Amino acid sequence: MSRGVALPPLRRERLASGLTVVVASRPGVPLAAVRIVVRAGSALDPAGRFGLAHLTAAAARRGTRTRSGAEIDEGLEALGASLGAGVDEDAASVGLSAPVEALPKVLMVLAELVGAPAFPTREVARLRDREVAALAHDLDEPDVVADRAALVAAYADHPYGHPSEGRARHLATLRRGDLAAFHARHWRPSRTTLVVVGPVDAEATLALVRRRFGAWRGEPGGDVELAPPPPPRPAVVVVDLPELTQAQVRLIGPGHARGSAAYAAGVVTGSILGGGFTSRLMQAIRVERGLSYGARARFASGRAGGLFFVSSFTKVETAGQLVQVAQDVLASFRSQGPSEEELVRVRGYLAGLHALSFETHEAWAEKLAEMELYGLPADEVSGFRARIEAVDAAACRALAEQRALGERPLVVAAGPARSLASQLAPFGPVRVVTARSVA
Repeated sequence: MSRGVALPPLRRERLASGLTVVVASRPGVPLAAVRIVVRAGSALDPAGRFGLAHLTAAAARRGTRTRSGAEIDEGLEALGASLGAGVDEDAASVGLSAPVEALPKVLMVLAELVGAPAFPTREVARLRDREVAALAHDLDEPDVVADRAALVAAYADHPYGHPSEGRARHLATLRRGDLAAFHARHWRPSRTTLVVVGPVDAEATLALVRRRFGAWRGEPGGDVELAPPPPPRPAVVVVDLPELTQAQVRLIGPGHARGSAAYAAGVVTGSILGGGFTSRLMQAIRVERGLSYGARARFASGRAGGLFFVSSFTKVETAGQLVQVAQDVLASFRSQGPSEEELVRVRGYLAGLHALSFETHEAWAEKLAEMELYGLPADEVSGFRARIEAVDAAACRALAEQRALGERPLVVAAGPARSLASQLAPFGPVRVVTARSVA
């Protein structure tokens, strides 16, 4: 029986600017983890500018009105701090770890790069060219190509329907002014959460944040609420990569938002179907038929909605067989649901994993920021185990019937179109696209 997990002592405050601050006092190593999350993810990329949110977040640390990018890097390194930035469909985030005694100085740097980045023209051009080159490199990675094609095919014209990294042809057109305008419009205190976790005094840390971020102002509100994405349409999309001897295969169905009441049942269902070596898909595809070394399934959930994914790979000539086996496994699950043995095993595994996932300040900072971003309840952590244990066979079966793959899922495969198109034709009308069309 795994131990439970409780939130550390928290102080939460919303500053006059609208900035939400969460401080968690937690004993342990004398480091502070800081995480800033801005609701300015890639879903806000304008049409023809896919990658703008990603490039804005990456360039924000490359210079402010008082420090160059090199000075920021050297200053943080001298303080023993490490910093990273990234974007997903819902948010841009900046994460930092530093010795507790360096917190006053690193918060000063963070306040500048979040509230007043300079976006130096030369740095923007360098980053843009690097990102375009990285996307070109992705064309050599069949699994990445398949994932990108799956996203595009599943979400279509919804704002989630492009990779957060953007598209090369769009990124190549971006200039400093585009980044500055996106930042001014979307990076606002009222849309931002700052989390500090570590062996810190909450009151002193809140006072420090008020001083450091007090000058950051912005128009209140302006949040963009996205409509839920429509369910993926049954279809077969083949990304033609004629040189491959193995095909990447994805089956995609509708999912749910991160804040959905179905989330816990989705975690359990995804684990039973494709969460490890003993999962149903792994047993059917690898152990029983030797079609692949791996097969996974999961619900991927965002703020507005999500998808159900099955991912695998196989020899080109057995791609159709793999799709049929996966569909048979899902059909069996829809009709019969999980066994009691599967439920006991997976619920125990998830509860144990949950307890082990909160051993660092960084993990807590990420979880607390996630709770703010998705509006999750205060018992998100302490109640996780009870929610997982409450998931029964009926809940899994109902979710599979409502959300997981139906009889005709969306199928995406990357490999030689000449062979894949004929094998996958029984699953629906086949549309062949190029890898470059999704890059």
